[in-house]
Amino acid sequence: MRDDAPVPGDSEPTGLSVMDLIKHAALTILQTLTPGDRLGIVVFGTRSTVIQSLLYMNEGNKKTARAKIKGLRSSGSTNLWHGIQNGIRVFDESLDNGNVRAMMVLTDGMPNHGCPQQGFIPKLKAMQPLPATLDTFGFGYGVRSGLLKSLAEFGHGNYAFIPDAGMIGTVFVHAVANLQATFATEAFLSLTYSPSIQVTEVGETTAVKQRPQRTVLEKETRMALHVSLGNLQFGQTRDLFLRFKQALFETRSVAVGGAAEANSTMTATLSYRKSKLGPIGSKCIPEAPIVVSTQAYLLQVSKSLSTAELAYHESRAEICRFLSSLFPLGPDGEHHADLTTCESYKRTLAELVARIPAQHFHDARNISLMQDLNGPLPHGQISVAINNTAHLYKWGIHYLPSYMNAHSRQICNSFKDPGPLQYGAESPLFISCRDRLNDAFDRLPPPGDDQPFLKDSSSSSSTSFSPSSAHSHSSSTAPHEHRPPPPPLALSMSRYRNPAGVCFAENTPVELASGSTLPIRLLRWGTKVRTPAGARQVAMVLRMAVQDETLCCVVYGVSGHCSLLVTPWHPISLDGGATWMFPGRLVGDDMYVVEYTGWVYSVMLQPDGNAASHAIRVGGSGSDGVWGVTLGHGVVRGRDVRAHCFLGDYGAVGRSLAGLGEDKFGVVEGRGVRDGRGLVCGFGVVEGDSENM
Repeated sequence: MRDDAPVPGDSEPTGLSVMDLIKHAALTILQTLTPGDRLGIVVFGTRSTVIQSLLYMNEGNKKTARAKIKGLRSSGSTNLWHGIQNGIRVFDESLDNGNVRAMMVLTDGMPNHGCPQQGFIPKLKAMQPLPATLDTFGFGYGVRSGLLKSLAEFGHGNYAFIPDAGMIGTVFVHAVANLQATFATEAFLSLTYSPSIQVTEVGETTAVKQRPQRTVLEKETRMALHVSLGNLQFGQTRDLFLRFKQALFETRSVAVGGAAEANSTMTATLSYRKSKLGPIGSKCIPEAPIVVSTQAYLLQVSKSLSTAELAYHESRAEICRFLSSLFPLGPDGEHHADLTTCESYKRTLAELVARIPAQHFHDARNISLMQDLNGPLPHGQISVAINNTAHLYKWGIHYLPSYMNAHSRQICNSFKDPGPLQYGAESPLFISCRDRLNDAFDRLPPPGDDQPFLKDSSSSSSTSFSPSSAHSHSSSTAPHEHRPPPPPLALSMSRYRNPAGVCFAENTPVELASGSTLPIRLLRWGTKVRTPAGARQVAMVLRMAVQDETLCCVVYGVSGHCSLLVTPWHPISLDGGATWMFPGRLVGDDMYVVEYTGWVYSVMLQPDGNAASHAIRVGGSGSDGVWGVTLGHGVVRGRDVRAHCFLGDYGAVGRSLAGLGEDKFGVVEGRGVRDGRGLVCGFGVVEGDSENM
């Protein structure tokens, strides 16, 4: 974890490591814990060490945990097995207080030390039942995603792929929100039916998936299919799609929960445990699981589910089955990417798109599946990953298992993909947990910054992180000049949740070629502005509405009373274009942070091969102005802070903006979007709450 943390939006080394960002994610989680929650911390490198056993998170223990997290350091090897063992031991050596238990394993490398010879899954089977669910997080492209996915399946948890720093916040926010919104644990579904019926569960093949078995119930031979569901969340259904066949009858499909009338029955029995929180420090005596049963007649079409809902569940299951075929299970219980038949995958994908039921319906859930499957960029990441072999090798083999996991467990795992975003959308508890965690993460100071947090938020979580039942309880205008700055506040960590911003507040003055100034919101196609290389014309203007967005107020000018509102990672120059920097890097009296609601703007100038022709003087004119980079500036690589493979590519930016549909003034409205790797790759139409560019 010593490697630099990749950050979408700039290619300048940030001085941060993966460990720095993981520590910040850990601090986010810590801050959300209440005195009734417990936290344990295990680190693993060449060796594994328990640096904190499960402790209740009162203020004193929180302070201690925060210091331990901040003091974490990386070591050379990755002894994942020893880390998991110690994580289990942390739970085994503590009292069960009835809370939801989860072990979160974070890693950015391949296990290369202390690996069990027979494999991780066979070794864990000898240790079951595990004392907690097991969630795994793979950071970057060097992880063993197949193993992490299998571990999460065996531990009835979730696997998430974090391609770069731009995704770390949203992934951890959703992971903890799902934990906090847990209604029941150890959920287990048993289906029994006549041996004359052949039942197949459509979906992915997992490390814990079982085949139907013959059993005798009350002297009658029946078939039994057992499905482990793990945790259940408030406000979110869990749905299985079954396909069955019976002698003398045609093949039929049914979604569990449908009502029908016929001769053959299936009995569904669900057992689960509800958490029971006792007094702090007390031991909870586990109660017997709650058991509920129902029966369904299989040979008649369901009347309780709409055709659109049936189509959605069938389509979701078929997508999972297809993606699962790309990562078959090996004898060791680990998923292994099969990249020998990439061309056949393309054909199979095309066939799936042609026949999938979701294409015939126009409700939000079915549309979301089609967007992920083959929608226009920035959507359609399944097709993007599979139809380009280079993409499949680099990020598809990590992204696709993570995406499949979200659909299989029906959880929202990030703000990125339309399909998983449907889960939890009707759960007020999940949404409130997510919003609170978002606020906590966004307001963390950068790594190594000990300035106070914005508002009341703060920090926590770590490399092998063992939270015991994190329970949930359930417009301004920018200042412009002659306003004394408030006390400096720490810059938001939202950089690591959203792509780098490249925008100015709507009232920002821009110097024209004539020497006068005009608010950036009034710029139009053809307007002549001043650049370091002389006068240039505006080609296009991009705008986007934001609410409570963190902007930097940069203080400059001879008097020190002028200020410029700009997003933290929009490169600016204070020395006439000789050097460039990020506003978020300014310290002391040169910058403070504000919250802004309104429009933000970016500008694209006429084509020119000289990078100096792609900057505008903002905030004033003459010595009172600051140079701000414009879109398509031509710097696409290197250590220059302006360098960006998309935002610096004039042709790519121009094509993407043109696709948004400009008005007669050359103004377009859109937002920054990312590809499956989490990198800014284009601009998209704003739909509802959009992610800030």
